[in-house]
Amino acid sequence: MISGTSKVWIEGEELIAGPGESVFIPRGTAQSFKVIDDEPSRHHVILTLGGSEGFLANRAAGQFRIPDDMPAIEESARRHHLSFTGPPLE
Repeated sequence: MISGTSKVWIEGEELIAGPGESVFIPRGTAQSFKVIDDEPSRHHVILTLGGSEGFLANRAAGQFRIPDDMPAIEESARRHHLSFTGPPLE
């Protein structure tokens, strides 16, 4: 995490991650996150080719913001064979 604080959910386990902290998400693992700070959340993401790199590049190019751009984010996910599972984190 570069800035902001997020609640991270990985296969049923929740943790809080903030600046300077790392989160490892294995390939194919259901995961989600929610920004829980007033400051925008910025992440430094390192990927091994697992399929999500095109989706993330598309999001960066579009400057998409959650929640304002969720329809465009969901369409990009669909094009990259990704899906959102479950409701947003509380």
